[in-house]
Amino acid sequence: MPLPLVRRAIGSLARLFQRRSELRLILLVLLCLACALLLTAVILGPLSSWIAGTPVRSLDTKDEVAALNAVRQTVLTALGGLAAVIGLGFTIRTFYLSRRGQVTERFKNGVALLSSDKLEERLGGLFTLEHVMSESEQEHATVLAILCAFIRARTPRRDTPPGLSGIVAPSRDPFEHPEFGDEPSYDLDAAMAVIARRPKRDEPNRPDLRGVSLPNLCIRAYDFRQTPRLTGMFLTGADLRRADLRGASLQRTIANGADLRWAWLGESDLRSSAISGANLRHALLDGAQLERVHFDGSDLRGAQGLTAEQLSVAFIDSTTKLPEALRDDPWVLARVIDCEAWREAHEREPWACPPQTLRPEATAPASSGTAS
Repeated sequence: MPLPLVRRAIGSLARLFQRRSELRLILLVLLCLACALLLTAVILGPLSSWIAGTPVRSLDTKDEVAALNAVRQTVLTALGGLAAVIGLGFTIRTFYLSRRGQVTERFKNGVALLSSDKLEERLGGLFTLEHVMSESEQEHATVLAILCAFIRARTPRRDTPPGLSGIVAPSRDPFEHPEFGDEPSYDLDAAMAVIARRPKRDEPNRPDLRGVSLPNLCIRAYDFRQTPRLTGMFLTGADLRRADLRGASLQRTIANGADLRWAWLGESDLRSSAISGANLRHALLDGAQLERVHFDGSDLRGAQGLTAEQLSVAFIDSTTKLPEALRDDPWVLARVIDCEAWREAHEREPWACPPQTLRPEATAPASSGTAS
């Protein structure tokens, strides 16, 4: 068949389908009008008469007509209100879908910016994801997981084996410490600040920062409007030497095997945290809340500001290396005995902690740890 004939045939078919579509649209409009008229007739006729009931129908003709008109007006007003409510429902649904679409678009843009080679764009991506997390509870866990993955990917720890999940004894020189000015990069610092500012919501999974290397990290309370929250996190094996976490909340955080030498933890909230096998030599712990903190296997030698009263509510045992000033303190020795007896009696609850050990009678006031 010649090509021109084929083109004419295709054009004719297209016009035929277009006409059929137009006819279908016209028929649909006419059908909707007919249904609307029928519905109006039913409402103003049988439905209004049925709603009016026998008392209205028993009236004189003039009074019956007036009563039926009043009923019809009431019915139409009620139907108008119902239509308004339905319209409001559709408007709310449209607004929700539109807002959801905007959040999804911002989420995609934020994630895309994190892979940029430009620092400014990565910072923009981090703060975009922070807005998404604050506005959308549904995306909270996803954004938090992305932030943690971003930090882990840019902070490989040299002496941390893959799949780290247990206690790791730091292998560095015990006197090695990072120099001032060797802080994390701007984007890593911003990512940690976003995590510390995250809204208080239920989190099905712990934020995972196992094995990260963030020496000289600065997340201190007086740099934030609210207490910075590093709660419920995985910091197992993390390098946090000389990290400034003064006043921060680290409740229920797992930091087994972490390197916290020279870390500033004054006034921080460490309650119910697991810090077993960690290195806290020369850490500053004045005023820190240590209720139910597990220090078994940890090195606290040289810790500053640490008192026997603080240790009387923590879990310590014979494997805990204590500051010289507290090593033979009667209150501390009594606490060690209580913790070891408690562990033997509660083998199925490895993270349980005994209640506070009372100060032995005729004991001098608790001493503070000093550098050894």
